[in-house]
Amino acid sequence: MRKTIISVGMSGCVIAILAGCDIRPEQEDVRSVDWYESHATERAAKLKDCMTSPRMLDATPDCVNASRAENNIKAATKWATPDEGVRTEPSIRN
Repeated sequence: MRKTIISVGMSGCVIAILAGCDIRPEQEDVRSVDWYESHATERAAKLKDCMTSPRMLDATPDCVNASRAENNIKAATKWATPDEGVRTEPSIRN
């Protein structure tokens, strides 16, 4: 009786663990950050795909590279404008 209870409990645990596993889709060619920086429409499309199904795609190399490229583009845009007020002149003068 005790062995039956233990085996049923262990089987239930294994089934519960496997029920939470998803199979990720087949990965295509991984694009580099530089590629995503120079291809804005593909970057936007990939980010949209990654955000619509984050459970399946969020940690894939393509999503990470597209996100890094987006951050690089936005950072360059932000720091390039003088009216942001973020940059300050260095306090040490020679």
